[in-house]
Amino acid sequence: SSLSTMSSTTGDAPEGPAISWPSTEAEINERVQAVIQATEVTLDKVAAVPDAELSFVTVIEPLMSIEHYKTNPQVCEAKFLQHCSVDPALRAAADKAGTTFAAIKAKARTRDDVYARVKAYSATPEAAGLAVYEAHFVQAILEGFERSGLALDEKQRAELQALRDADTAVCARYSTNLAEDKTELRFKPADLAGCPPEWIVSRTDPAGDVVVTLKYPDIIPVLQLCEVSETRRRLSAAKECDAFKDNLELVAEGIALRKKIAVLLGYPTWAHYATATRMSGSPEKIQAFLGPLREKARAGASRDVDALVALKREHQGIAADDAASLNAWDVSFYSALRLKKDHGVDHEAARAYFPLDHVVETTMQIYQELLSLKFTEILKFESWHPEVRLFVVHDAKEGHRMGHFYLDLHPRPGKYGHAAIFHLLKRWKDQTPVDCMLCNLPAPDAKTGQPALLRHFNCVTFFHEFGHIMHGLLSEGDGNSTTLAKCPRDFVEAPSQMLENWCWTAEGLRRLSKHVDTGEPLPDAMLQAMIAAKNVGEGLSMLRQLYLSTLDLEIHGENPPADAAGLQALVDKLRPEISLVSNPPNANMLRSFGHLMNQYSAAYYGYLWAEVLSADMFRERFEADPFSAEAGMRYRKQVLAPGGVGKIADHLEKFLGRPPTQEAFLSSRGIL
Repeated sequence: SSLSTMSSTTGDAPEGPAISWPSTEAEINERVQAVIQATEVTLDKVAAVPDAELSFVTVIEPLMSIEHYKTNPQVCEAKFLQHCSVDPALRAAADKAGTTFAAIKAKARTRDDVYARVKAYSATPEAAGLAVYEAHFVQAILEGFERSGLALDEKQRAELQALRDADTAVCARYSTNLAEDKTELRFKPADLAGCPPEWIVSRTDPAGDVVVTLKYPDIIPVLQLCEVSETRRRLSAAKECDAFKDNLELVAEGIALRKKIAVLLGYPTWAHYATATRMSGSPEKIQAFLGPLREKARAGASRDVDALVALKREHQGIAADDAASLNAWDVSFYSALRLKKDHGVDHEAARAYFPLDHVVETTMQIYQELLSLKFTEILKFESWHPEVRLFVVHDAKEGHRMGHFYLDLHPRPGKYGHAAIFHLLKRWKDQTPVDCMLCNLPAPDAKTGQPALLRHFNCVTFFHEFGHIMHGLLSEGDGNSTTLAKCPRDFVEAPSQMLENWCWTAEGLRRLSKHVDTGEPLPDAMLQAMIAAKNVGEGLSMLRQLYLSTLDLEIHGENPPADAAGLQALVDKLRPEISLVSNPPNANMLRSFGHLMNQYSAAYYGYLWAEVLSADMFRERFEADPFSAEAGMRYRKQVLAPGGVGKIADHLEKFLGRPPTQEAFLSSRGIL
C-alpha cells in the first residue's frame, strides 16, 4: 500500500519532535515568562560584551537564536494553540502569548546597547573577513535594528512603539472576529437545489432547516452549485455585508497606523517600507509588473464575462432583447456550469475520484520521490486533537533527520478557517524543524461514514500547502529560515506554486485519483478534459488577483482611506474597473480578507509575482519530465536549501541557467 514507505522501518518507535504541548493556561503563561526572562538575559549578555571580546560567537550567534525566535520550542508551545485548540480558554491564552511575543520582539529591536555592540562588531577586522553566509546575518541584524527605528530620537521611538503596539492589537481583534464568527443561515432544502443531497442531509437540523455557516466547506458548494440565485446572494451578502463585527473599521485603523509607522521610518508609504526588503524592492516596480499582466489578461476576461452572461441567459431563459448582467454571486456558479457544459468537466462527478486519504498518501509519496525523502508516521504523540497526524522526515539517501510535520486537516469550531502552514520550530544546531499544516478539508461523514471526497482544487491546495512544509524542512544551515533569513515575501509562494503543476500533469492526475468505489484512476477522457479546461476563465480569475493586489497597494499607498466609508468607496470603484465584476451594495471583502491584516499587508501581489517565477521554473526544469529525481534534487539544493540567505534572484538564475521572464507564465495560462 502507499503507506508502506511511511511506516517505521526499525522496531523502535520513531522519535517525536522536541515539543511539549501545554494543557492549561498556567502552562502557557509559564512558557511566556520563561521566554521573556531568557530573552532579557541574552540581550543583557550581548550588550555587556567588552570591545576586546567582540566576535561572531559572542555578539551575532546569540542574536541568531534569541529565545523569542522560533528556534525556541517554548514559543510555538505557548502561542500556536490559538489556531487549533478545542478549548476557548487555551485559545485565548495562546492568542495573548502571541501578542506578548510580538511585543517582546519589537522591544528587543529597540535595544540601543545591543545595537551598539552589533555596530561595533560589524566594524572589526573579523567581521570584514566573514564568509558570505555569516556576513548575511550581521547585515540582517543591523537592518532589523534600523528598520525598527534605532536611528530615531527618544521621542520618535516611543511614538513608533505605540503605533506598532496599536497595529498589533488591531490585527489581533480583526483575526478574533474572523475566527469566532458564529453566523448561521437557515434554508429550506429546496433553496439549495443543485447542492449534493448528502451535503444537505449532513447540515439539516431536527426542524428540517439546512444550517449553513460561512466556513469554506459550506460556502463553496453553495456558490458553485446552488441553482437558486437568491440563496447564493443571501450567503454572499452575509459574508461581505454583515458578518465579522467591526472588521471594516479595524482595517481603516490598521492602514492609518501603518502609514504613520512608515513615515516615521523615512518611507513615503507602508507599501514602500514593506517592499524595501523584498524581491520587488518598491511599489513602482510592482505597478510596472502588474500593468502588462492586466493589459494582456483583459481581452480574455471580457470574453469570459460574455460567455458567462450567455450561459446565464440560457440557464434562466432570459430573452435576447432583455438585459442580463453578471452578478458577483453568479461568477462561481456559471464558471462551474461552463466547465461542465462546454468542456465536459464535472467537478462534482470528479470528486468520487479524489478520496481524501488517497490524495494525502499519494501527495506524500510524490514528494518523497521527487525530493529524495522518507516519511515515517509516528502513531503515539502529544496532540491538541485526535484527528492530528505526525510524521518524521529523513533524507532517503543519507538517512539523517530533516524534521517533522503535523497534519490537521478538517474544520471544527474555533479552528483557523483557511489553509496554511505554520513553521513551529526552526533548525538550530542539532534541532531539526517542525511544521504544521492546518486545513479545512471535508472530513468523513460522521452520520453516514462516507469517505471524504475532495474537489480537484482541494487537491491542488493540499499539494500547494505541502510544498510549504518541504520549504520549511529543507532549508539548510542554522538560521536559514529564521526572521533573519526569511525567504522574501514575494518569493515565498513560488516553490509551492511550481509544485501545483504536478496536479495538472497526466501522470500526476492518474496517481492522485482513485475512484472511491472501484479504485479506478480518473478516466482518460475526464483527465484530458480537466487538463484542457485548466485555463478556462483564466482571464477573469487573473483580473481578480490583479484587483486584490491593486486594492492592497492602494490602501497601503499615499492616501489610505480614513474610514469604513472610504474603504467602501474604493472597493466600489476598483472592483468593476479592474475585475470587470460590479460590487453589490455595501459588499466589502476587506471584512474577511485576513491577508491584509497580518504580515501579508502590501504583499498580495506576491502571489502573481511568484507565479510568474514558478511557471518559469517548471517549464525550464520539469516540463519534459515532471518526475525527474535529478531535477527534484537540483531544485531542493539550489532553491529550497538556501532559505532566505543570499539573493533569491541569484539562486533562481543559477537554477534556470538564465534570468526569469513572464513568457512561460502567460503561455501556461493560455494568455499568450
